[in-house]
Amino acid sequence: MTDVVLRITEDRVHLDTGTGEFTWALGDELAAVAQGPAGEQAAEFTAALEIRTSSQQRAEIGLRLYRAVFDAAPAGLWAELQDEADEEEPLRVRVDIECAALAQLPWELMRDRRLAWWRNSRVLLRRGRRVGGPANAPQEKGPLRVLLVVCNPSDLRLLADQELAMIGAALTELPGRVHTEVVDGPSLRELITEVGHVRPHVLHFIGHGMRAVAGDPGGLHFNAAQPDADAPAPAPERDSWTLGPDQMYHLYDVWKPRLVVLNACRQAGAPAAEFADLIETCLERGSLAVVAMQADIDSPAAAEFSYALYQDLAQTRSIDEAITAARNHLHIEDSDGPAWALPVLQCGVENPRDVVRVEFGHKDPVLTRLNRSRQFAELAMFLGRAKERRTGWWEPPEPTAPPDRLLAITSAREKSGKTWLAKWCLLTCMLRGEDVTYADLADYTGQGDGDAPLTLDWLAVLRALREACTDDKRQPDALHVTEFARFNQVLNLASQGGRRWSEGMPSPVFDLGHSFEVDTDRHAEARRAEIFQAFLSTLRNRAVARRRPHLLAIDSVQRISEPEFVDALLPLLLAPVQDFKGDYPVRILVVAPQNWPGYRHLQKFMAGSPVVLTEFQQPHYKRLAREFWERQRRANKVLRRQKFQDFEVLLDGINKLKGTPPSFPVGVYQQILDMWLDKADVDGMEEAG
Repeated sequence: MTDVVLRITEDRVHLDTGTGEFTWALGDELAAVAQGPAGEQAAEFTAALEIRTSSQQRAEIGLRLYRAVFDAAPAGLWAELQDEADEEEPLRVRVDIECAALAQLPWELMRDRRLAWWRNSRVLLRRGRRVGGPANAPQEKGPLRVLLVVCNPSDLRLLADQELAMIGAALTELPGRVHTEVVDGPSLRELITEVGHVRPHVLHFIGHGMRAVAGDPGGLHFNAAQPDADAPAPAPERDSWTLGPDQMYHLYDVWKPRLVVLNACRQAGAPAAEFADLIETCLERGSLAVVAMQADIDSPAAAEFSYALYQDLAQTRSIDEAITAARNHLHIEDSDGPAWALPVLQCGVENPRDVVRVEFGHKDPVLTRLNRSRQFAELAMFLGRAKERRTGWWEPPEPTAPPDRLLAITSAREKSGKTWLAKWCLLTCMLRGEDVTYADLADYTGQGDGDAPLTLDWLAVLRALREACTDDKRQPDALHVTEFARFNQVLNLASQGGRRWSEGMPSPVFDLGHSFEVDTDRHAEARRAEIFQAFLSTLRNRAVARRRPHLLAIDSVQRISEPEFVDALLPLLLAPVQDFKGDYPVRILVVAPQNWPGYRHLQKFMAGSPVVLTEFQQPHYKRLAREFWERQRRANKVLRRQKFQDFEVLLDGINKLKGTPPSFPVGVYQQILDMWLDKADVDGMEEAG
């Protein structure tokens, strides 16, 4: 919540501490700015944000802002408020600047003799006033959904791919917390459609903003012609257009993003009123906060800002905490430059925690422990497949049919990322509050005659699933073996049949390893159905007891013989799961190649469509290569001294050999990087020799 409101008018300063209200005169220097000709008196202050201004000059401007506001304040008032704050319980201050001439000043530079206030993690400042957001914004389930909009994909000066790569790198430590999707150079209609599909909590623009010359409309420019003759032109079918307040208004008819990030420069000559109009439109139409740049930010700094911002949002920090941390990150990267002071956070709600608050199924530290489970460690290098990652957790806005209990991931080729995608679905669903189990049937099949793998019958599949569910070394929250005691008893009796089964004789609670006897009596079908029912009851009982759904992913389904899958597993395992109507259901995610004979039966059986992984397109291949590099560079000291361009040369050479579109097996970047590092080691040894 807001602890203190600092309100600045044309000639007065008002401070509301919650327990008392104080007012005093604004300093003469700022009063003259407020009452003078529009923009003229402010020029000296706004010039402090230019790159050629020294850090000492910026500090002096910040000190002048402080003195103009606080020199006439009651003695010791502000110091007393600060002394009561710490990083665990920071003082939250809303700075409400009611005068338009004063609002354009670089308040983020304000400082006293000791430190810059807007980088102080003990005192979290933000601009804004209460606009229209709810007092307590409703909390949605995670992950935090982010739509990243690249306004000018052909403008290489934006370094959009670098910014996207750094956002991806920022999310590797806690995968699954933030879901990102990218749209390149859309038209207004395409942008509206994409916002409706993703329903983002955060709508993030990467581009150039505001007008450069008088007469141009103010806003974010899309698919604009490049001033550099050597720069690639926009695609012919992409018309140039500007996202101004009128166009922004339409976006909110389909969805209201909680946070809008305008990571775009405010180009020279852009009137402050136009800059404010775009922000005000977002806030008045329902966004809870807007982050925008108050001057030209160079592209490398914009990318660093995004890296720091999303690193903190993944840790579920509040927006004012995240922006303060991003300022400090930029200051560490370039303490002499102005980049750290450029982001402006305008907040329209009383509680900044509401802006990007999402709900997960666990509280910390349990949430972070599960998030960092070693079973999902490889997912730190899982690239792309943004839309497909929604599998398993996506909730349609207005469901017209029961949710799918049966899901499938498939592909026409090997090593396409089916397993990684399945594990990503499990991870995300686990963070949202489901119990999850990953079972790879390849772990439970040996080799038959020659090189052909043995196939599993239905009973071997059930035993493999039981072993997977109770494997506490591979599962983040495994079932205890005793939870399958009833299943084992039923299995022992029903597999053998005869009098012991029909009379329900006592049986051990551990599996005796019997094969299924078909010819012992006339009740083989009933006995088999009872075994399946006991297995599903075990999972459902656990789900009810823990009040959590259970998602079971079955990988390498091609190891099941086609007749066993069609005659037993489809009707007795998958059908009951699909038809279940109660609370805390069991859900099954099947992973299978398209060339498996059983796939056509599965496809006809499912209510929904499988997720089909196709080839990556060439531009995505290069974009993902940069993201892979950035993720590795953050964790590898050797790579921090290297350049992506050198790695890119090797990628281009291999791509020419393979042809277009490139084959994209999982791990291809790692293989290429290992080759590149091996070569670098050899070259280094030769130079040393």
